[in-house]
Amino acid sequence: MMFFAVLIGVLFSENRNINIETAVYAFVTSFGLTSSSMALNDYFDKEVDLVNNPSRPIPSGQISESKAVVFAGFTAFVGLSAAFLTSMPCGLMASFTYVVAALYNWFLKKTGFLGNLVVSFTVVAPFIYGSLLSDCTVTSRVLILALLAFLANTGREVIKGMTDVEGDAVRKVSTIARQHGLPAAAKLGAAFYLTAVALSPLPYLLNVVGALYMPVVAVADAGFIYSSIIVLQSPTSGTARKQKNLTLVWMLLALISFAVGGIF
Repeated sequence: MMFFAVLIGVLFSENRNINIETAVYAFVTSFGLTSSSMALNDYFDKEVDLVNNPSRPIPSGQISESKAVVFAGFTAFVGLSAAFLTSMPCGLMASFTYVVAALYNWFLKKTGFLGNLVVSFTVVAPFIYGSLLSDCTVTSRVLILALLAFLANTGREVIKGMTDVEGDAVRKVSTIARQHGLPAAAKLGAAFYLTAVALSPLPYLLNVVGALYMPVVAVADAGFIYSSIIVLQSPTSGTARKQKNLTLVWMLLALISFAVGGIF
């Protein structure tokens, strides 16, 4: 999905300048840095996972902490190397985003809502990266799409916090769910979902996308509305876990709508 988002960024750039070589570099960057960030997340969350999900690689003993760190370092090196081979702006953007992700894994996650916003930035960074890859600048069209993705992902992060209350208490993560309760987190997460839905016609109204964008994004919007209703009706950790996973489907559909709208 990260690589797909980079291609969306290229699609909505001014010049759509990409070739096989830069596409391969972009894939390696997306794959490498996402892999590294996920491995670091497992490393720093090992105590939390021991409570919430003991079957994960580190708490279950499938992999040692040192090997996880080595893997994270290797994939980060590969990803950043590919970014700098693409261009200096791409290298700098990838480096900045990776540092932000690493800081989140290290300590910004504990801040709760601020951490949610940081994760959402790393999710929309590929759109910006794609525009930089093509034009060495960021277009307003890309920023509009990034805004919608930012809102939707922030909703998912808030709701995701509802699933990890016990484990987050171990690491003292100040999520909305821990600080204000599950119903409050459900309301805030749903509010972000519904704001993204309300603003979803904006790219079409601003002539950023073609007409086919609307019917496809309407399916994604219906999914976000459904998840909002379900989590508001039943603000429990089990419900939140199911809906945060479903949200990945709605987000993929939204990405597809961006692609369809950009091409047609």
